[in-house]
Amino acid sequence: MSEKFRIGWKDSTRLEIRYTGNLQGDLQSLPYLATVIKNQRAENPQMLLVDTGDFSGQTRPGPHAGAPQVEVMNHLRFAATVPGRAEAADGSALERMAALAEFPFLASNWRGSGEGSIFHRLHKVRCGEIDVALVGLAWPDPPRNTALIPPEEALEQALEEVDVDQSVVVILSQLGFAADRNLAVRCPEAHVILEGVPYTGFDQVTQLGETLVVPAVAGPRQLGALGLDLSGALEIDRGD
Repeated sequence: MSEKFRIGWKDSTRLEIRYTGNLQGDLQSLPYLATVIKNQRAENPQMLLVDTGDFSGQTRPGPHAGAPQVEVMNHLRFAATVPGRAEAADGSALERMAALAEFPFLASNWRGSGEGSIFHRLHKVRCGEIDVALVGLAWPDPPRNTALIPPEEALEQALEEVDVDQSVVVILSQLGFAADRNLAVRCPEAHVILEGVPYTGFDQVTQLGETLVVPAVAGPRQLGALGLDLSGALEIDRGD
């Protein structure tokens, strides 16, 4: 007797990403930004919220530089950040901020004694039914006693334990426009590159090969937004 199968498509899913960048320690604007984020999360409970670096303003004097920003980001449930110019300027301040944060600092292109505690190569999160692999490419002038490796090598090593066919790979990048474009062309396993360094004249999402390069947001009065429609998978149900 022949077997019967039902063939159809699973429902498509949508990944909503919201991202901040270049907050630069501006505490006065954080209440406004917090309100926008809370409203967005009410509309999209499974949204992914990340920061693309240079948030702390920690280059300003004081032992608590960056701490108020981290506390607000903890409250708003950020999933991750990437060290920008400000965070990379002082390894001791970076260590204090990382210890306070309830989210990881991702610096896949840094190598040093703080790896695995102060900064990490990869962070996996699940947004609803979607697996997301977050990779950070940090400011290319790392703290003292921290080495820098090429971004392609960093991405390859970070994704060694990731099924890129079943995950959305999102890169938080502090490398700059030219390096991000080059990475998109060379590394098709990167699905989204969220830029952290503003670039004059680049204000639209651009697709390069299989990768979306997304422009940086330029301060605390902006919240970047990206929505991805992910095609449903073919579903074959064997009728028993």
